[in-house]
Amino acid sequence: MSATTIPGKWVDGVFRRVLASDVTPELSAQLAAAGLDVSVPAPKDVPREVWNRAVELSAKAIFPTDAVPQRRLGLHLITAMQSRGFVKGPWLTMAKLLGPRRALKQAAEHADAFSPVPLQLIEKNSREFEVRADDGTQPDFLAGLLHGLVEALGGSGVQVHVLLRTDDRVAFSVSWR
Repeated sequence: MSATTIPGKWVDGVFRRVLASDVTPELSAQLAAAGLDVSVPAPKDVPREVWNRAVELSAKAIFPTDAVPQRRLGLHLITAMQSRGFVKGPWLTMAKLLGPRRALKQAAEHADAFSPVPLQLIEKNSREFEVRADDGTQPDFLAGLLHGLVEALGGSGVQVHVLLRTDDRVAFSVSWR
């Protein structure tokens, strides 16, 4: 994987598994026109531009009336993974026992295995992190993913705010009660 591609297995995981029941024939046609045919397995690597466009199209199609559809799609991905059985109970139970702080710190140590976007966590206090990502093209989508992840780990009253955004970097403040 390079900075300009997303692993095909992750693309398939999102579009052919987690979002499969959300992808209408109309959205499927839009995705195919954008370079992502969800009716067949993705190639080994998918260009980041295709991924970005697929996220944008999916957000607008699945949440057409939402003011920030990409953020809502990020949150939806996390909740859908749970409700549709892609995250198994024992793993989630163990992560909840650790709590958001420790689970996020452990995940950050292995971020290259979980995320196509390099991440850095900076602990501000026991219930707040600054999260930096080496890609500023989809801050709303990433904010939604972070929000959903912290909630899934047992955080309540989750707040995610963009602190800094450029084309190649974004920083968030992530806090919870």
